[in-house]
Amino acid sequence: MYMDDRIKALAAQKRLIETKQAQLAEKAVALEAKLAEAFGEAGVYASSASVILEEWADGHTYGWLSYAFGRLRVGHRTSDDDLADAHAGTPEDERTNAFQPLANCSSNWLVRLLDETIIGSLLDNIAAGLDQQELRLDGSLSALRNVLSAESAKLDAQLAESLESMKSDTLKTRSGELLDAIHLHTGDGLTRSSSFLESVCAEVLRERGVALPKDKSISPLVDACIDCLEWPDRNALEDAKRFFAGVKSICGGIGALRTHFGTAHGASSHRPPLDASYAMFAKNASLAVAIFLINCHTGRSEAPLDGGAEESLSSVKQLISPSERA
Repeated sequence: MYMDDRIKALAAQKRLIETKQAQLAEKAVALEAKLAEAFGEAGVYASSASVILEEWADGHTYGWLSYAFGRLRVGHRTSDDDLADAHAGTPEDERTNAFQPLANCSSNWLVRLLDETIIGSLLDNIAAGLDQQELRLDGSLSALRNVLSAESAKLDAQLAESLESMKSDTLKTRSGELLDAIHLHTGDGLTRSSSFLESVCAEVLRERGVALPKDKSISPLVDACIDCLEWPDRNALEDAKRFFAGVKSICGGIGALRTHFGTAHGASSHRPPLDASYAMFAKNASLAVAIFLINCHTGRSEAPLDGGAEESLSSVKQLISPSERA
């Protein structure tokens, strides 16, 4: 009787262990899903501390949690691997590791890997990586602010001078509204940057007697302006084409930023505010393109591929590339 009761108790304990093993496997799946939801598939890479997963007479297998590209996997090596690499003189950063999904790991491995200490070390290393990313961004934004503030003052003065040749009170008013808004609300300033450039293009086309395109967004309007520009020197045509490609790239970036962060159509209602540096950079880009188009249209003495506006276009184009990819 005692023997039967003991066997039944052990059988019940085994079923309980199997239930807990299934729960552990579910925990592994849930952990991966939470990390993917929080950090996505790019930009966050980290590994946990390592732990011995299994031992045998003269060696062991050790492993760690590895998060990258939205997936949580297990990296592992054996002590024999370490001995072979040490004997061959293989540098640490050139040693190869084996990886496999958590779903392919045994319960014994999962018990060790999903320990609070190991998971905590993974999160600590994710936090350290994010801190480093933020520090690098802060440095870049600080440098960006310095560059853009200097460019901004120069472009504001150039725009005021260029607008005098247009004799358009509407453009003068809108430029003033843009300069006021850019310091008060980044989303509104971004929208006004885009709208101002559209207004400049429309005014140039009207003064030249050219019909406005059906699509009155930035890129079609700029294309229409470029098409009606006159180039007296055929040798400048190839340079002009390359320059126009830069102008179009900048306009596409401004449009993308406006779509994601501007106040038009309530676009910014559910998004975090745009950093002031990027709003200023979009304003500078708009003004640089506007100055270029106005000067070409009015036949001002400055060569259209020289001078401060073209220099600003070049600077801003370099800055806008990451935003277009983001």
